[in-house]
Amino acid sequence: MQTPHARPRRNSGAGIDVSLRASHRLRESGDRQFVAALARGLALLRAFRPDDRFLGNLELARRTGLPKATVSRLAHTLTELGFLTHSPAREAYALGAGVLALGHTYLAAHSVRAAARPLMEEFAQSVRATVALGEKDGDHMMIVEICHGSPTYRLRLDVGQRVPHNTTALGRAYLAALPPAERAEKIEFLCRAAPPGERGEIAARLERSLREYDRHGFVHSLGEWHPEFFAVGAPLVSSDGTHILALSCSGPAFEMSRRRLLGEIAPRLVRLRDEIQAAVRNYF
Repeated sequence: MQTPHARPRRNSGAGIDVSLRASHRLRESGDRQFVAALARGLALLRAFRPDDRFLGNLELARRTGLPKATVSRLAHTLTELGFLTHSPAREAYALGAGVLALGHTYLAAHSVRAAARPLMEEFAQSVRATVALGEKDGDHMMIVEICHGSPTYRLRLDVGQRVPHNTTALGRAYLAALPPAERAEKIEFLCRAAPPGERGEIAARLERSLREYDRHGFVHSLGEWHPEFFAVGAPLVSSDGTHILALSCSGPAFEMSRRRLLGEIAPRLVRLRDEIQAAVRNYF
C-alpha cells in the first residue's frame, strides 16, 4: 500500500518560514555585497510550497515578512519576467514556467545525480526501501534524486521537494559533515527557530544522532520527522570539502526495525556512499 500524504511533525507557527524571513535581511549583518532587493524577490518564489497553486499578496507578505506594497511590486516584476503568473479572477499568483526552466537546467547539469542514480536504484531495490540524495537549501534539504524500492510502501517525496534539517536523516547527515564550529552554529539556529518548549528536545535528539555519526559514520531518524518512518543517512562530501550532499535510506517502521536499520542498512548505505564517491571523484 502507499502512505497517505505524509504529515511530518511540525512546529507551531506553521506557515511562517523563519529562514525565509531572515534571508532578505542578511545585509543587516554587514554583508555589503548582498543585494537585498534580489533576495526579496527570491524570497517570494521560495514562499510557494508543493501544495500551493495560488497565493495572494497578503499570504505572500505573511510568509516572507515583507510589506504588502513591496510584495505587490516584486510579484509584478516576477510576472513580467515569467517566474510568476497572475490570475485576476483570484487576485493571486502561481509559479511560472521560468521557475521550471531553472530547475530543469540545474538537474541536467548535476553530474553527481546522474552518476548516483543507477547505484541508488540498485540499492533501493535490494533493501526494498526509499533512497534519496539531497542538497542544502536554506534550513532544509532539497531532494535532487530519489529511488523507491518497495512495491507496497512508498514515501511520497519527489525531486525538488524539501525536508527539514533537524528531524530527518538527510538533514542530519548534512549537519554531521559540517566543521564543528559551523555545525554548532547551525544547531543553535535550528533550536532558536523552534518553540521554546521544544528546543531542549530538538537539541538532545540532534546530539544523539550526531554522536552515532562520530562512532559509526551514519546518522538516524527514528520516527522523528514522520512517525511511520525510520531512516539512516550519510554525507557525501566533495574532494575539496566545499560541497556537501547527503544520502538517506528510509522505510516504514514495521519493516525497517531499529535493529535492521542500524545493523544492516546503515553500513550498506555507507558503502553506497563510498561507491558514489569513487564514481564522481574526478569532478566532485
